[in-house]
Amino acid sequence: MTPSPQVGTSRKIDKKDLAHEVFFTLLRTIGLVLLISFILSRSPKEENLQSIGVIIGMIFLASIYVAFFLRSIRAVQKSQFPGIRAGEAMLSSGILLLAIFASIYSLISLQDPEAFTEVLTPFSSMYFSLTILATVGFGDIAPSSIPARSVAMGQMVLDLVFIGVLVRTLTNAAKRSKANRATSPESSD
Repeated sequence: MTPSPQVGTSRKIDKKDLAHEVFFTLLRTIGLVLLISFILSRSPKEENLQSIGVIIGMIFLASIYVAFFLRSIRAVQKSQFPGIRAGEAMLSSGILLLAIFASIYSLISLQDPEAFTEVLTPFSSMYFSLTILATVGFGDIAPSSIPARSVAMGQMVLDLVFIGVLVRTLTNAAKRSKANRATSPESSD
């Protein structure tokens, strides 16, 4: 049996398609970072009714997170370059997770300036959230109230879940996509 000519061409990578995929991956990621930066920059500077806006922003980010995760799995499976899409999905999901917790830390710090070792700005909230995800724990910012510590502990647990489940799910989606390509109808003749 001679393999059909289509089988060999399905594995050939078109550099133009690859460049297109990388370019739009960068655009989507930059767009997400800009959206999150905008939402975090809208955080109130003092405790008042604007804290409702932070809560709405957190709910909005959580909704985006869930929708993004579901869309990412489908996008990875359908992509010509599932590895790139899986990497984008993991990075973007991590950024969204950090932004959700940064919003919570900002709100806690706003309502109780003694909740952390320093009053948190949107930037320092994102920094603190990242140090928890990375398990670095520099010690320059630490939660000092029970609510702040509770949220930090919750983030630690969710970060472990994120690292384990999300990475495995997206990696498996990429592997399934590649396997489906390898067993496409032209190779089953």
